[in-house]
Amino acid sequence: MLVERDQEIDRLNRLLFEDAREGSRLAVISGAVTSGKTALLHAVTDTAGARGVRVLPAVASASEQKFPYAVLDQLFQGMPARLRQARPGPGLEASPNPYGPDQADLPFLQEFHRTLEELTEDAPLLIAIDDVQFADLPSLRCLAYGIRRCRSGALSVVVSRGSLTGPAAPALDELLHEPKVCHVRLAPLTVAGVTTLLTGESGAEEAEHHAAAFHDMTGGNLLLLRGLLDDQFSHLARSPRHTAPGSPVAGELFRQAALSCVYRGGPAHRRVAHGIALLGDALSVPLLSRVIEVEERRVRRSVAALTEVGILHDGNFRSDAVRTALLEDLEMEELGPLHHRAARLLYEEGADPIDVARHLLSHEVSEPVEEWIPQALRDAAEHAIAADRRELAMNCLQMADRCSTDEHEALILQATMVKAMWPFNPLSQMRRLQALAGPAGSGQLPTRHTLDVIIGLLGFGRMDEAAAALGQVSRTAAENPGTQLDTALRSIGLALSTTYPDHPELRPFRPQGEPLGPWDEHAPSPDQAPESPQLIALRALRTVLNRGADEGAVRAAERVLETVQLCDRTMLTVHAALQTLVYADRHATAAAWCDRLIEATAERGAKALLAYFCALRAQTALRAGRLRDTIQYAERALEELPARGWGVTVGMPLGMLINAHTAMGNHDAAAELLARPVPEEMYRNRFGLHYLYARARHQLATGRQHAALTDFRACGEKMAAWGLDSPATLAWRLGAAETWLTLGGQERAARLAEEQLELTGEVPSRTRGAALRVLAATRPLAERPALLEEAVAALRSSGGCYEMARALADLAEAHKQLGDLDSGRLMTRRALWLADNCGAEELSRSLQRTPGRSALSEAARTGEDTTAFSELSDAESRVAALAASGYTNREIAAKLYITISTVEQHLTRVYRKINISQRRDLPSSLEFDVAYTA
Repeated sequence: MLVERDQEIDRLNRLLFEDAREGSRLAVISGAVTSGKTALLHAVTDTAGARGVRVLPAVASASEQKFPYAVLDQLFQGMPARLRQARPGPGLEASPNPYGPDQADLPFLQEFHRTLEELTEDAPLLIAIDDVQFADLPSLRCLAYGIRRCRSGALSVVVSRGSLTGPAAPALDELLHEPKVCHVRLAPLTVAGVTTLLTGESGAEEAEHHAAAFHDMTGGNLLLLRGLLDDQFSHLARSPRHTAPGSPVAGELFRQAALSCVYRGGPAHRRVAHGIALLGDALSVPLLSRVIEVEERRVRRSVAALTEVGILHDGNFRSDAVRTALLEDLEMEELGPLHHRAARLLYEEGADPIDVARHLLSHEVSEPVEEWIPQALRDAAEHAIAADRRELAMNCLQMADRCSTDEHEALILQATMVKAMWPFNPLSQMRRLQALAGPAGSGQLPTRHTLDVIIGLLGFGRMDEAAAALGQVSRTAAENPGTQLDTALRSIGLALSTTYPDHPELRPFRPQGEPLGPWDEHAPSPDQAPESPQLIALRALRTVLNRGADEGAVRAAERVLETVQLCDRTMLTVHAALQTLVYADRHATAAAWCDRLIEATAERGAKALLAYFCALRAQTALRAGRLRDTIQYAERALEELPARGWGVTVGMPLGMLINAHTAMGNHDAAAELLARPVPEEMYRNRFGLHYLYARARHQLATGRQHAALTDFRACGEKMAAWGLDSPATLAWRLGAAETWLTLGGQERAARLAEEQLELTGEVPSRTRGAALRVLAATRPLAERPALLEEAVAALRSSGGCYEMARALADLAEAHKQLGDLDSGRLMTRRALWLADNCGAEELSRSLQRTPGRSALSEAARTGEDTTAFSELSDAESRVAALAASGYTNREIAAKLYITISTVEQHLTRVYRKINISQRRDLPSSLEFDVAYTA
């Protein structure tokens, strides 16, 4: 603490100027570099001067250490002129022996002793030497000789010193370790000391709040603290709103102070500090020693000194700003070789490849390139990809590519670049992918890289090249049976059968004899390895697309999502499992997983992956009848990854957008999307089916029935040919049936709806509800309500608010035509609320409700008395609306999370306020403003 430093000054003053002991006195001030030794020395000399003591000052310097009597010459300059004649001349030689003087040195030593005796005869004398560790050997001998022999109590000597190094160390050690020497060791400030220092600058409360942070950055070093504080005050001068230093922020003055601490330790000290900055830490002294080519013992000594001075803590820099300053302090011609040597040594030690690459990337590798460098960079790229550090991976791969002279190695590097950037920006890798197609098909690429290239080629519709590469992999697998290649080929075969089934050139690679019945767990026998998550996910997807929402397949997909973490290697697995849930109409579960994966990929910045999951989220929303959500997520999918980046899979986001706009009645927007060019290959995959179906619905909605019928039939033909004609994929029969209804083909419509019902089965589902609605339209009026009520029940239990709104609208119309106006109004209100809630604007308009449809405005329009409505509270309005819509008291209580008794009380007050006596008298114009729960 600062108080302790004042106490040290008092102790030194008493020793040097008040102690009555006989003989000379010697005090040694020690401590780390910049610990305040010089300041304490000056405080002592100032006190001596004030007391009338003659002071002979000297400052030793490392640059003068080789000059004999350099320090002694400074002392003589402060003596009276009559004594200066005894000063050593330029030609005076001294013994180089560090352990003692030779006989030839004796006359001068005796002369210096007589000079000291004469100086102390008439007045006290203080010799003060700063940085005595840098003193030259002859001067130290003279001082030791004179001090030991001087009996006068008038002689005092005070020196400051750092670590003892160099040829003069033995002589200095002998001088400073005599029994009568007083040692004062200056330690860095503690947190309490820093608090005291800051209190004078910013007040006690601010000081206590920030002292620990200042101490952490400086280790209590006074010079560093002053530099840090000066930076804070410089910042305050530019920001008048602040009046006191806040949290420490390293600036230029702090960096200069840190460099000063390092430089004052000497050249070897400085080289060690530069080496630590280069490596990032001093945890491995042997490695550091080899990198900077300095002996280990000297390195350890410097590390200890840098720790003591507050630059290091546990082998690491206390502040990154210090490390940056030290790196910037190195000349480029020195920095490059150091980085290269560090990289080579780290590589030889088997260090983390990313640490090796960090040094290689910090300088240009000179010719000729050493053989280990491309491999080291490729290893680092693989690790960087696994750690999701794409920019680092690309930098490593590009440097490796520049360094590589081997054509095979260059191909591997190009393939690795494609893999690294594919989840982020597939378009940026198109040229590389095209260049790799030939080598992948001819066997020039390793198999694992060929598999990555195949996935890319399929996505961009380059089917012939993908087939050639697949053939090469198949031949390799045949030559090496029983390897992981068999599993990889089976996975690709399943992916082809579910996504790219319409390509003769790919047909040989589709699975032959795969079970297409209900989900089979494929439990392995004891001598078989468990089935991979990727195979499980792809089999589950194929089962659902082929047979509908199979519960076993859904459970398997959920297990995969729960156990597999998303990364580059598992993209296909996670995507397939999630698609299984979407096609099985597990809306809530699929939406939750989509949201989780969207958040994760957005944080990573993996735009392509983010776009894929947004498209799946849009598909989930569409199947759940949430039209606004569909548009939101589909548009985001196309924002994150432009249409060209989707390749032949662009039919998915476009299909979702077109379908949603059509259902909402935004036909111009749908027409604009359909006018955009799409690749012809898109129509030959599953995603193209969604686009074709969406186009058919748009054509039906805009009066082009025959074009719509053609597209619906095309969907059906493709799905049947590809083995995807299940209720889970697309209900093309219902689209065709609706088209026949507009053309007057009741019988054909009924036949198609019945076929769809037969495929769907008896289990309530979204598709079954929609099929019942369409079938009802083909039946006589009297039969429709029963079918439509069954449709509503199926849709309520399975989800799909848009389809449910349509079914309720049809049911309302049927009731009205049958003369049941109350039921018709009730169903209309429910249909209207659902249509508004899901964004079906055209359906909402067709139900003939005005845009501003509050209960008050609706009552005014119909001529009802409006005075009583304004008296209802919000809670009463909600209960009355539900009661008017046909809900029982128990159902209202469950929906609004209140008790049945509370419902009854609200209704009693409502009856009284609007002057009615029973439930069925509630006006039909009450607004339904409570969320409908399916």
